[in-house]
Amino acid sequence: MQTRKETAMKRSGTLAALLGMCVVLTILLLLFLPVFRVTDITVTGNDLVSEDEIIAVARQNSSNIFAYNSRKTKKALEKNNYIQEVQIKKHLPRTVEIKVTERRIRGYVEYTGSYLCLSDNGLVIDVKKEITYPAPIITGLKFDTFTVGEVLETDNPDAFDSMIELSELFNKYQLINNVLKVDISDPRNIRFYCGSVQVIYGENDGSTERILTLIEILKTLDTTIPGTLDLTLEDPTFTYTN
Repeated sequence: MQTRKETAMKRSGTLAALLGMCVVLTILLLLFLPVFRVTDITVTGNDLVSEDEIIAVARQNSSNIFAYNSRKTKKALEKNNYIQEVQIKKHLPRTVEIKVTERRIRGYVEYTGSYLCLSDNGLVIDVKKEITYPAPIITGLKFDTFTVGEVLETDNPDAFDSMIELSELFNKYQLINNVLKVDISDPRNIRFYCGSVQVIYGENDGSTERILTLIEILKTLDTTIPGTLDLTLEDPTFTYTN
């Protein structure tokens, strides 16, 4: 004959088993009900990487909103060298929101008939046969090999560092579309081209004064007319090419 304690324990075990079954059934319903199937994937922040490409990677994950592994999708997308960061949010019942932060092309380096695409920190993010995104061509960097997805290793690191700093300044002051070519071969005598105008910039000392002066001059200077603008002078002058 069972005691009250044994009977209570038996009832408790039965209730626990029923509760466990209910939990399992609930999970199964959530996993298989069509209403929770991911049907909408929204993408924002992309420019260089197509929305279709991002969605194709995102759909390789689970089709259920509860089983959807955001970390897996994030890791897969960040294998793309153009994508720097990914943020993913899930919205019930069926939407996955993806926000990407892309690396921008800040300069091109010519290499055996192609162009290495460099990001802000000198990372080689791609190799292209032609220029497809506005950014200056960088000349004067010395290197033998490169690896896509890694920072370009050069034999003249001073020139490389100057290039990175100038890239940041061009981006900050929205000159990235104005500067067509930068000669960084001599870091103490940097020259770049705005249209047909050669700009003598000199050494990059971290000061923004010359950049701000250039911005003001470009407001009235016709860059289709060949000439030289010397920013190293106390009173910058423009000389027409004869």
